[in-house]
Amino acid sequence: MHGQADDLGGGVYKKRKNQYRSIILARAGSFWIYEYLFAKQYRANIDDDELVEFRKLTKAYGRLTPKQVNQLIRDQDWMEICNGD
Repeated sequence: MHGQADDLGGGVYKKRKNQYRSIILARAGSFWIYEYLFAKQYRANIDDDELVEFRKLTKAYGRLTPKQVNQLIRDQDWMEICNGD
């Protein structure tokens, strides 16, 4: 959110760190999801059709309630990296 990632639109961001790229899905004010990590040496970028699907996924995640998100974490389907508390 502070200019450290490229905004690909629709809540999808690409973050560069050394030789790796991360696709991050954002639900502003609630949570960010590291959805996909790839090495720059193996692929330059995601495809347009992948971007469309990431945008759809962002919308679906945006409809989750806090209770559903907490359940995903409890079930270990998602892992919380940093809560900021």
